[in-house]
Amino acid sequence: MVKVCVWISLGCVALLSLALSAQTSDTATVRGHVLDPTHAAIAGAKITAVNAQTGALRTTVSQADGTYTLSGLPIAGAYTIVATHPGFQPATVSNITLIGGATATVNLDLGVTAAATTVTVTGTVGAVRSDEPQLGDHLSIQRIQNTPLLGNQITALPLLNSANRPAINQGDIFTNQTLIITGGSGRRETSYQIDGANGNDSWGRQTIFTALPADAVQEMTVLENAFSAQYGATLGGVVNIVTKSGGQKLHGDFQYTFRPNRTAAQLVGYSTLSAAAHPTNDLFNQADWSLSGPIDGHTQFAVSGEGTWRERDSPVISPAAPGVYKGKYRGGLLFARLDHQFSDAHTAFLRADIDSMYDTNPNGSVGGNTLPSTARIFRRRTYALAAGDNYVLSSAMVNALRLQFQLASPITQFAPVVFGTGFSVPIAANGFQTTFSSGTSQSALLLNHQYEIGDTLSATWGKHQVTFGEDTILSHNGGNSKEFGGPNFLGTFNYAICTVSVAFCESPAYLGNLADVTSFTQSFGSDTYTVNDTLFGVFAQDNIHLRSNLTLDLGLRYELQTFTNSRNNWAPRLGFAYTPWQNTVVRGGYGIYYAQVNDNAAADYTLGGPQGVFNFSARPGQPGFPASVAPWLSFPSGANVPVRSLTIAPNNAAYYNQFFPVSALNGYPNRLRTPYAEQWSFGLEHAFPRDWTLSADYIGSHTVHTDRTRDLNSPVAPFIPTAQNQWRGVTNGVCDATGQSATSERALSTCASNAANAGRPLWIFDAAAGIAPKYTNVDALVNDGEAWYDALELNLNHRFSHNLQVLISYTWSHALDTVDPDVPSQAPADNFLTGRLEKGNAIFDQRHRLVLSGLYAAPLQITLGGIATLASGTPFNVVTGTDNGGDGNRQEANRPVVNGVMIARNSGQGSPIYSFDPFLERPFQLGDKATLRLRAEAFNLFNHGNFVSFNGVYGNGLTPLPGLGTNSIGLSSQLTPREFQFSARVSF
Repeated sequence: MVKVCVWISLGCVALLSLALSAQTSDTATVRGHVLDPTHAAIAGAKITAVNAQTGALRTTVSQADGTYTLSGLPIAGAYTIVATHPGFQPATVSNITLIGGATATVNLDLGVTAAATTVTVTGTVGAVRSDEPQLGDHLSIQRIQNTPLLGNQITALPLLNSANRPAINQGDIFTNQTLIITGGSGRRETSYQIDGANGNDSWGRQTIFTALPADAVQEMTVLENAFSAQYGATLGGVVNIVTKSGGQKLHGDFQYTFRPNRTAAQLVGYSTLSAAAHPTNDLFNQADWSLSGPIDGHTQFAVSGEGTWRERDSPVISPAAPGVYKGKYRGGLLFARLDHQFSDAHTAFLRADIDSMYDTNPNGSVGGNTLPSTARIFRRRTYALAAGDNYVLSSAMVNALRLQFQLASPITQFAPVVFGTGFSVPIAANGFQTTFSSGTSQSALLLNHQYEIGDTLSATWGKHQVTFGEDTILSHNGGNSKEFGGPNFLGTFNYAICTVSVAFCESPAYLGNLADVTSFTQSFGSDTYTVNDTLFGVFAQDNIHLRSNLTLDLGLRYELQTFTNSRNNWAPRLGFAYTPWQNTVVRGGYGIYYAQVNDNAAADYTLGGPQGVFNFSARPGQPGFPASVAPWLSFPSGANVPVRSLTIAPNNAAYYNQFFPVSALNGYPNRLRTPYAEQWSFGLEHAFPRDWTLSADYIGSHTVHTDRTRDLNSPVAPFIPTAQNQWRGVTNGVCDATGQSATSERALSTCASNAANAGRPLWIFDAAAGIAPKYTNVDALVNDGEAWYDALELNLNHRFSHNLQVLISYTWSHALDTVDPDVPSQAPADNFLTGRLEKGNAIFDQRHRLVLSGLYAAPLQITLGGIATLASGTPFNVVTGTDNGGDGNRQEANRPVVNGVMIARNSGQGSPIYSFDPFLERPFQLGDKATLRLRAEAFNLFNHGNFVSFNGVYGNGLTPLPGLGTNSIGLSSQLTPREFQFSARVSF
C-alpha cells in the first residue's frame, strides 16, 4: 500500500505539473475585471503587479470579457497593481497586501480622465473575504509583533480568536509551544501548514513539528473551519504559517527579552507556610535576532534565531519534602530561508529549521504533592528541510511543488534525574515522617522521520477557478517506552518503616540490608516499537464565480492513512459566498473532515501486548525474591508470571489467537477506522465605514468513530449503580461469593474485584479449561466515541487606522462527547454502555469566551495595547474515588449516584478564567537607519487565580466529601500568575 501511494503521488505530480497550475497556502491570487466608463469589458488591457519588497514583476492582459487573473503571487511584501490601455487613463492601486491561500478581487474601471478612473478592492488584508466560506483570522507581521506573547511563543496567537481555546487540562502538555483546541475537536486535531508544506508530527500530533522563532513569521492565518478541500488530516482547524522572505534591502533585528523573578506574583493558594519558600521565582531570558536582504539581484535570504534560558521554582507542599524544586529550561530555534527568482515566471525557495530544548521540570510535573524524586528531564530536538518551486505557465496557470524532510531525534526523550534501581523507604524518626525515594529506570527515547512530496495545482477558466492537488507523507517513528517512561527494568525495592535517624535510613547500610525489604517489583519484556505510516491525500476544488456577487465552492478530497484500516475516506465540501449588497457577505458551507490517528497509539498495544512488558512483584520467601539488593538480569527461574492486563491492536485476531480465543472477547474490532466529522456553518459579515467589520457565524459539527481504549474482557454482567455505596458482588454489606461481611473499603474492593474477575470472558474460559486465568483487562483501540459541537461566534474587527486597532471576539459554545479524545484513562462506567450513559460535557467545553485585543497609537510615539480574556471555567469529572465495579477503572469511571441516577461525565464546573495582558511600547531613533524599541508587558496583571485542575472525588456517601471542587495544587494546576516581561529591540 505504501509503494502504491508513493507511485500515485509521483504520477500525479509529474502529470499535473505539466498540465495545470497551482496555488498553495503560501501564495495568493488576484483576479478582477477591467471596464470602460459604460461598464463594457476592455479586452487587451495590460495589468502589472509589482512587489515592493522583492521587486518581482508579473504582467497579464485582460480577456475578451474584461477579466484577468494573476495566480501564484508570493504574499511577502505589498503590491502595486496598474492597468493601462490606449485611450484611457491608467488605474493604479498601491499597498495591496495579500493573504496566503486566498483570492483577492481588484476591479479596475478605466476612464478617459484620471478623475473617472476607479478601483474596487476586496479580499485583501483587513477587507471582507468573499471568495470562500472559511472562518478565521489573518494575522499580519505587524499584528504578530504587537501582540503580547509570554515567552514569544507564536503558537499562542490563535487564542486572539475566542473560538480557539488553550489545551489546559488535557494531559502531557510539556512542549515549548502553546497547544490549542478549535471547535469541538481535541488538541491533536489542529493541522499546521508551513509554506504550503506539512507542519504536523505524525507520531504525537500535538503541535508544530519544528517550532519557529517569532521573527521568522510573515503571516499566520487561523482557520476554524478549513473549508477548502486542499486541507486534510484535521477535524476542521488549520493554522497556516508563511515564513519571511528577504527583500532588496538589508534589514536586521535584535531583541532581548527578560522576566525578572522578583516581579513575579505568588501562585494563588500558596504561602511561605505551605511551600517553605517564595512560591514563584520565574527567571526568564531570551535573545532573538534576524537578518534578511539580497544576495544578488535575483536571490534573497532571511535568517533568524532564538535562544531561551529559564528557571522556575515549583513549590512542594508535601510534608515529606516541603520546599521548592527549581526547574531549568533551555531552548534554541534557528530558521534560514533562500528565495531565488529564475525569471518573472519561475521562483523557488529553500527553508531549514532547527528546534532544540530540554526541561528539568516539564509542565511543572514536580510540585504540590509530587516529590522531586519523580523528576524527569524532557528533551526534544527536531529538524526540517523544505523546498518549493513555483512556475507560472501563463497568467492563470502556475505549478507549485513542495518537498520536505523532517527529523525528530528525539521527538520525545524522558530521562530520570537519578537513573538506576529504585529504593523507597518510609521514615518515622524523631517525630518526623517522610518517604525517601531514590532512583528509577523509567525512561523513554522516541524518534520520527517524515518525508513529504506534494503538488497543489489550479487553473482559471472563465468563471471557474479550479484547483487540484495531492500530498504524500511517509513517516517512520517509534523507539522505546512511552512518552513519560514506562517499564522499570532495574526494579524497585520497598522497605519497612525505618525508625532510626534520617541519615541512617537513607544510608547504604540500611539500603543494602535485604532483611529490611518488604517487597520487590521489576518490569520484564520488550518495550520497543516501530511504526511505518503513510498519509496520502488527493483533492479537487472548483470555486465557481456564478455572478460578480456569488461564488459557489465545490470540493472533493480523498484521504488514506495506512496506520488505520479505513479505505473509503471521501470528504465532500460544499459552500457559498454571496454579496447581496456592497460590503456585506453571506456565507455558509458543509464538509466532511477526516482526522489523523496519532502513531504513538501503537505503543499501547505493542508494549501492553502479550509479548510486551509486564511487572513482576515478590515478597520475602516467595519465588523470585532477589538474593541480594540487585535486580534480576532475566525473569527469575521458578517464579510464576503474574496475571496481566493487556492492550491489543484491532484487526489482528490471527496473531492473538495463539495466546487466547479472541472470539470470547466482547466486540473485538476487525479494523481501526479513521474518525471523521461533519461540519456546517452559516453567517454573515459586514464592513462599516472607518475600517470596522462585524461578523456573526454559527458553526456546528458531529464527530463519529472517535478512537478510545475499551476493556473487551470486562464482566459480562453490566454494573450500573442506582444508589450510593453500591458495589459489584456485594448485597446489603455482605459479599455474595463468601457470605462474609464487607463494610470496609478494602473488603468491599476485594469482593468487587473478585466478582468482576469471575465474570470476565477469558477468566470463565480458562476456569472451564482447568487452567489458571492469565488476563484481567484486555483493552483494545475501538471507534465507538462521538462528539457534538454548537457555537455562535461574534467578531468586531477594526483594522489599524486612525491610530487604533481592535478585535473583540466572543464565542458561545457547547461541546459534548462520549469520550475525551486526548485525556488518558478514559474508561466508561460500563464497557457495554458507551453511548448515552457516557454522553456529557467535553473536558475542554467552555461555554462563554470573550477576548478583547488591540492597540492605540498615543501621543509622544507611545503605543498602548493588550489582551483581555474572560471565560467560563472548564469542566472536571466527578467520581466516587473508589473502584465500585471492581474492574480496575478506579478514578475515571465510577461516578456517584444522585436521585437514583449516575451523574454525567465531566459534570463538575471549574471557576471562571480572567486575564488582562497589557503592553506599552515606545520607539527611539538611533541615527538615520536604526530604531530602538522598548517594551513592557504584563500577563495576568490582576493575578487572578485561573485554576484548571480540581478535586473531583465525591465519595460513596449521600453527601459529597468536603474537598469536592477545590482546586488542585501545583504549577500545572493553574495558569500563569502575574508576570512582567520587558524587551529591547534594535532594528535597522
